[in-house]
Amino acid sequence: EGHSTLIEEAAKQLPCKPDVVIVSVGGGGLLNGLFMGMQKVGWGSVPCVAMETRGADSFNAAVKNGKLVTLPDITSVAKCLGALTVSAKSLELAQQYQNIHSVVINDAKAVDACLKFADDHRYLVEPACGASLAAVYGDVIKGLQKEGKLGEVKTALVVVCGGSSVTLKQLETWRDMFHL
Repeated sequence: EGHSTLIEEAAKQLPCKPDVVIVSVGGGGLLNGLFMGMQKVGWGSVPCVAMETRGADSFNAAVKNGKLVTLPDITSVAKCLGALTVSAKSLELAQQYQNIHSVVINDAKAVDACLKFADDHRYLVEPACGASLAAVYGDVIKGLQKEGKLGEVKTALVVVCGGSSVTLKQLETWRDMFHL
């Protein structure tokens, strides 16, 4: 329930409800809380894009299989997304509500989004957060629109979380590793 307050605060601060809410998913607690908050403030019809990186994509695996899936290992650089199995509640929400869209990107796109965000806002975030940022820095939104899953997006609420365990040196190492 604690994460639901993020949405309650955003609803008070924003002039209108967003066209989409974007969040990174690890074990599912943040997604579950945000969705609870969205219901509380009347944003139940707002689509939610749940972002993961390949190799830390237990939510996507569960959604695709229609049941909880346990990954053999976390192979993504986005270690904060490292839940081998997503929560049962997250899968239940995805099955119950058609407006939760699971998207998986590669590590390079997550790191690229981290670097762009650092340039734009002067904040360092981890690749786990870069996953959600990649939705707006990359082509995820346009892709979902082409698939008919999202309508026009003028405003997006992106939950920016996770920067306590990343350094500029790590981001530079990943930048070089992914040839960004």
